[in-house]
Amino acid sequence: MADKLISILLIEDNSGDRRLISEMLAEASANEPGIAFDVQYADRLQLAIEYLGQHRAEVILLDLGLPDSQGLDTLKRVYSEVPELPIVVLTGLNDELIGVQAVNKGAQDYLIKGQVDTHLLRRTIRYAIERKQAEERERRLQLQLNLSSRLASLGLMVEGIAHEINNPLSSVIGFAQMLMYEDLPENIKNDVKMINDNAQRIADIMNNLLTFARQQNLQRTYININDIIRATLQMQAHSLESNNITVILQLDPALPSTMADATLLQQAFLNLIINAETEMKQAHGKGSLLIKTTLISDTIQISFTDDGPGITEANLTHLFDPFFSTRGVGHGTGLGLSVCYGIINEHNGQIYVQSQPGKGAVFTVELPVVAEGKRVEVA
Repeated sequence: MADKLISILLIEDNSGDRRLISEMLAEASANEPGIAFDVQYADRLQLAIEYLGQHRAEVILLDLGLPDSQGLDTLKRVYSEVPELPIVVLTGLNDELIGVQAVNKGAQDYLIKGQVDTHLLRRTIRYAIERKQAEERERRLQLQLNLSSRLASLGLMVEGIAHEINNPLSSVIGFAQMLMYEDLPENIKNDVKMINDNAQRIADIMNNLLTFARQQNLQRTYININDIIRATLQMQAHSLESNNITVILQLDPALPSTMADATLLQQAFLNLIINAETEMKQAHGKGSLLIKTTLISDTIQISFTDDGPGITEANLTHLFDPFFSTRGVGHGTGLGLSVCYGIINEHNGQIYVQSQPGKGAVFTVELPVVAEGKRVEVA
């Protein structure tokens, strides 16, 4: 079995320290079967930031005293670039206090040069990764709880409003359609048609709101998520091609089938694809969309990764709220992502997003694997 490769960026300007740490990591790889370390180096902060903008790393080993940056400001600048990565700070013998301060500022741990051996270095890296993953799970869970609480209250209000609007709206549509068959002057017929068209648009909005508010009766069948994704892409193929969007598929061929509503999931996936397409087109007239499926324990994970403009932290907390939109008036209803939330929630799944301004966005959907014919209880 191939070794698990852990990619490390060592930001250190002292060649002796770089060589020593590299030798320790090589020894750690030799002594721990199944684990290998891939170490890349940067001796300047600016070079490290440029590298992180183009390459993947899982851990950063960071010397705070660099030729182009000193002290905690070095950590602050790296952390602002890649807050999702665990950072282990390297300090001198007389700088243990700054190591403690670095942990308080976001680093996962610190190591004192001259007091590091192979075992300590390997253990620190492993624990840094595990702690960062635990922090991310906790952060995501808290966001999900806050979002669920807020949207549950909103859903109850939406349900009531939809009921009050749909009754008179049905009459408006019915009478407008009856009038369209009457012998009326052409200009009056056009006015009646406009009334009907706009009433239908309101009806569509209300249907989307009800989808968000979990008022759908799911028609579950035994489906494969990969097939749903391919069918959804086929529907949007012409638009994606016209807007210079390259789609990359990484679909797990061993993905199990599950009981789900194919039509509603297709609607959710289509909304996510159109959202990514629109953002990339507006940002730079082209883009790349990676769609990936994988099985994690008993959960199917589907991710949509774009290289669009990204999302600010302030907007992330409201992204799934009905009618919330970062686009101008007349560019959509702001219901697409809230509809996705309602559909995924109805399937007892989760949807969340990770993003930074200028670095694209990753929308992740998680759906439980449900055996064929098994009765599903909605949470």
